Amino acid sequence: MMKITPVNNSDGLLLFLLEQENYPQHYYKYRNFIQMINDSNYLVYKLVVNNNLFGYFILMHSGDDLEIIKFTIKKCYHQQGWGQKMLIYLLQNFSFNKIFLEVNEHNLAAQKLYLNHGFQIMRKIPQYYGNENGYLMVYDK
Repeated sequence: MMKITPVNNSDGLLLFLLEQENYPQHYYKYRNFIQMINDSNYLVYKLVVNNNLFGYFILMHSGDDLEIIKFTIKKCYHQQGWGQKMLIYLLQNFSFNKIFLEVNEHNLAAQKLYLNHGFQIMRKIPQYYGNENGYLMVYDK
């Protein structure tokens, strides 16, 4: 059974461990998760399937818009449709005018997911990810 629910402080460690696993070079610190979970400017949600954490996303309010700060699925569950389910949930269950995010130019799977759900590439961001470029993507209701 799949559930997407808000995260609480007790979930912070699980998110931190998933973050370390998926992004061993650049991951959020545990205290950053706890701060975002407790900050009303952020919306932190987890995807749980059969009591196992499959992924999570972090949104930040920006006026009437939302920014996707993090959107991740555990690597062993990639390419199984979980990201799509999580993105559809996000688009259908939150109030916003626009959603925007930055994505690595080499992350073709993420770009495809967002493009298939109505996001558009607005511009290239040179060296956004260190030596790698990023794209600003926007979803407009």
